[in-house]
Amino acid sequence: MPQLTLTYFDAPGRAEPIRVALRMAGVAFEDRRLSFPEFGAAKAGGELPLGQVPMLQVDDLPVVQTGAILRYAAALGGGALYPSDPLQALRVDSALATINDTLSHALAPSLFERDPEVKLQMRADFAAGPLVRAYGYIEGLIAASGGPFVAGASLSIADLVVALQVEQLRSGSLDGLTADHIAAFPRVLALADACLADPRVVAARQV
Repeated sequence: MPQLTLTYFDAPGRAEPIRVALRMAGVAFEDRRLSFPEFGAAKAGGELPLGQVPMLQVDDLPVVQTGAILRYAAALGGGALYPSDPLQALRVDSALATINDTLSHALAPSLFERDPEVKLQMRADFAAGPLVRAYGYIEGLIAASGGPFVAGASLSIADLVVALQVEQLRSGSLDGLTADHIAAFPRVLALADACLADPRVVAARQV
């Protein structure tokens, strides 16, 4: 087994589904958490490929891109969190990209906005546009698979990503975004509840 180091901020964010997937796989890894000054130093020093986190160091190989790392974590766990059926795998990959790319890129500008009023307006625009479209799309993926998860009856890495984002929205930790903004997507909410209640997920998050 290679030596693994996962580098991210001292926060859940994009790294939390990876942490959970690796723990579910029973794989040991160093959970390296950076302060913002430490991140800046690592980026300036060329330590981070593409200047971004999460980064997974696999022995001497540093790798970025959340979806790729999640699929690797699933493979280390014997594939239980990633479907072997091509159509189900397509659903999983599409849901992953929708959250990790489409929604993250749409949300990112508001994360760096310092004016509180401008930030709230940006979040309102995000909630009314990208968030509704993305969650509506994932709602359709779940319906097409028969649910309760993106790939049907089996929990996948996509469900970890969706569920943990739903949890973040429900927590109110993002100013201007609340559970009310996703109340119209019952399948997504049911997915989140089922995923977060799964004993394997619960155990992985208690480490």
